[in-house]
Amino acid sequence: MTPEPTRRLAGNARTIWRLEQIMGWGVAIAIAFGVASRVDDGTLDLLLRVVPVLGLLVGVVVVPELRWRRWRWDVRPHEIDIRHGTFTVRRTLIPMARVQHVDTTRDILEQTFTLASVEVHTAAGSHEIPMLTLRDADEVRDRIAALARTDEP
Repeated sequence: MTPEPTRRLAGNARTIWRLEQIMGWGVAIAIAFGVASRVDDGTLDLLLRVVPVLGLLVGVVVVPELRWRRWRWDVRPHEIDIRHGTFTVRRTLIPMARVQHVDTTRDILEQTFTLASVEVHTAAGSHEIPMLTLRDADEVRDRIAALARTDEP
């Protein structure tokens, strides 16, 4: 049986996920409040104002923390092990023999927080280990590339 992965994402991942939740729920709140101002039903008006605010609170407080606690990854000589999810946890094992190439990427928020993501490409698709420190991302990319080269038949 394969042991559970042990490495974590950078702690700043929670901050980025909180900002993403704020942006998404902010739009939902603006729309809901706009609709609520045009509704005559008091119960519906209350629901349109309360539900998105509760969603924002859960999305900012609970979701990023739960997501960060569940995210784990490891790079082993013969496989990459990724476990992630918020409410449903998914575990993926990527055989090194299947790795075609590996990239590091940095979106706007990752650049702001000096983070990067490692993307592993196989013939079946790609998998990402997000929000690593720049040093970790470079080391992981280089290690996967070296292991994938040595695992060729």
